[in-house]
Amino acid sequence: MPEVSLLMPFYTAEDFIAEALASLQQQSLEDWELIAVDDHSNDQSRKVIEAFAEKDPRIKLFLNPGQGILPALQLASKKARGTFIGRFDADDILPSDRLELMTKVLRGEKDKCIVTGLVQYFSDRPISKGYSRYQNWLNETNLNGESWEEIYRECVIASPNWLMRRSGFLAIGGFEGLQYPEDYDWCFRCYQQGFEVHCLTTTTLMWREHPHRTSRNSEHYQQKAFFRLKLQRFIEWEAFEELILWGSGRKARLTAALLRDMGIRFRWMDLEPDKFLDGIQGHPIEDYRKIESHQGLKLLIGVYPNPAEKKDLEDFLISRNLQKGTDYWYL
Repeated sequence: MPEVSLLMPFYTAEDFIAEALASLQQQSLEDWELIAVDDHSNDQSRKVIEAFAEKDPRIKLFLNPGQGILPALQLASKKARGTFIGRFDADDILPSDRLELMTKVLRGEKDKCIVTGLVQYFSDRPISKGYSRYQNWLNETNLNGESWEEIYRECVIASPNWLMRRSGFLAIGGFEGLQYPEDYDWCFRCYQQGFEVHCLTTTTLMWREHPHRTSRNSEHYQQKAFFRLKLQRFIEWEAFEELILWGSGRKARLTAALLRDMGIRFRWMDLEPDKFLDGIQGHPIEDYRKIESHQGLKLLIGVYPNPAEKKDLEDFLISRNLQKGTDYWYL
């Protein structure tokens, strides 16, 4: 039985897959298996992997019995035999000590632990400001131990950048019963099940940015899909008697529309309510200073201020006895 199983669904990745596999073969920890599942690629990706697999029996190749990344992941997880399990994407690169460092942490941990590390985007073209901001935010969030406090803002564990015990993975249902975007929903599952996140202080994923990434081209990974999922999970898991939404920008308006679609009542507040005397989307806008802490109050913040404004905002919420990750969350 191998020590590590890495699951790799792939689709039309011939431009990058050989480099990805080479980085896996260069791992200092050699006791691994790769479960590669072809999601009906229309290029030479499968042949590239077949050539690698002929020379390296640790690489195992399967065809997706369904269509899309979820059935591919579900098949891969059923084929995995390792003590530890994680994901790998066909367009990324692993630093050579990734598996060694992650397994070293997990050997001393119980089932409910996820190990991640720092990510670094790379590309043959300039990285956009948006991706750079996300990289920095993700690294800072996990290093500071704030993963679950920020769970309703973004997916806090990069999908190709984690490892956990397979026993713990199976105990929470693996990838069964998830919905798209599946990486975010899986992250929610770990949050709901009380997993601890251990973040290494070194880069463990070279994350390739290119125009053909699934996250750029599938409706499953557009902003509305993420917001619909995060609000669905919030309503399921965060009990509240009164829900308040802060902000008047694009995120807040999308949140308001989705909450109304779900039949959820909420109060809507903003820093400058006088700008919206007629309300927004037919909903009255109150002054944010009207918020008062009481048992059962939950606050969703539909803006993300700069560091100085963020400190002022959070100081104000502390003065109202509201705690981040318990009483309020950023979206």
